[in-house]
Amino acid sequence: MDGMAILNGNGIYIYLNQAHAAIYGYDSPAELIGKSWRNLYSETELERFDDVIMPLFTETGRWRGEATGLRKNGSTFPQELSLTALEGGGIICVVRDITDRRRAEQTVQDKLHFIQVLITTIPVPIFYKDAEGRYLGCNSAFEEHICITREQIVGRTDRDLVPPDQAELFQQLDRSIMETRQVQIQESSLVCADGSRHDVIFYKAPFLNSDGSVGGVAGAILDITERKETEAKLRYLSTHDILTGLYNRAYFDEELERLKNGRTFPVSIVVADVDRLKRVNDLQGHAAGDELLKLTAQVLKGAFRTEDLVARIGGDEFAVILPGTAINAAQEVIERIRKNLADIIGDDGRPVLSLSLGCATALDGEGLIEAWQLADELMYEDKLARKEGSRGAYPFTPS
Repeated sequence: MDGMAILNGNGIYIYLNQAHAAIYGYDSPAELIGKSWRNLYSETELERFDDVIMPLFTETGRWRGEATGLRKNGSTFPQELSLTALEGGGIICVVRDITDRRRAEQTVQDKLHFIQVLITTIPVPIFYKDAEGRYLGCNSAFEEHICITREQIVGRTDRDLVPPDQAELFQQLDRSIMETRQVQIQESSLVCADGSRHDVIFYKAPFLNSDGSVGGVAGAILDITERKETEAKLRYLSTHDILTGLYNRAYFDEELERLKNGRTFPVSIVVADVDRLKRVNDLQGHAAGDELLKLTAQVLKGAFRTEDLVARIGGDEFAVILPGTAINAAQEVIERIRKNLADIIGDDGRPVLSLSLGCATALDGEGLIEAWQLADELMYEDKLARKEGSRGAYPFTPS
């Protein structure tokens, strides 16, 4: 409740309510009746009254503002004071203790200061933009992340900072956030001023003005570049053979399953086995055997099309899936491989690499596994035939 009092022309209390007395720490109005209002202010505040407040009051007959009151126990408190001149020289005085309000304001200021310090020092890039998409501010982490200073960022839009296609996506999301007034998460890539590209997750939320209208968008960035690279590496490792860089057995099996319901028939399958690999490992060491496997991978990759799937499906065994390839075309590839192998000559004038080869063709999905089995059988026939000195068996199309 506000305190109210009436003073005579000399500034002496002639009336005051209980609230007025209590505000200044007095038990009853009687303690102040007949006393001057100057007893309720410190010497410093009285100087302000004499030099600033009373001259304004005398000139206009009214004054309203804030002052510092002095309680009976000597403590001070902030107050809101209103003075109105009465005819005949008296003054109506209305006073309100604003200690709680000041404390609340200080709490808000402390929180704002804490938030500002947090935003400034936290290692997570943080930014905020107005409703038109202009950057109002950001923290140091955001500056470092996009390689532009705060001075270069504030007042600009995404169109000034990132490529047009990215800017359009960012602005669409911002408009959606402001329309729905909901937090949204967006995974995207961000091209920085130095040309580097980062995979990031944007966490964006609307912020409101004091009147409840949407003031703009605030957001934070989580850089997931390393995570993406790790995921890509794990995906690669799960589908590729580490030694040769070819696809592995698991991916080969998945591709066969996928092709069963495809429309790329006929599909031919070539199976290759490295001859005498165990002998090389035993006599020259596994490093030499590994080099032989790598050479096999190079030969096979060079012989087939980019759309063909070349895989290492066992220790010394390789397989190739040729979509849309009939048996005659597959046989031609095998002959080309044999010719290429003959041209790879060692220092002793002998071929460095020898492969046993077989192939078969499936005309539909039901025949894929059978074709693979036949190609494998033909590969072993080729290996046995060449051991016996013959030219080797030719692959064929299963019925």
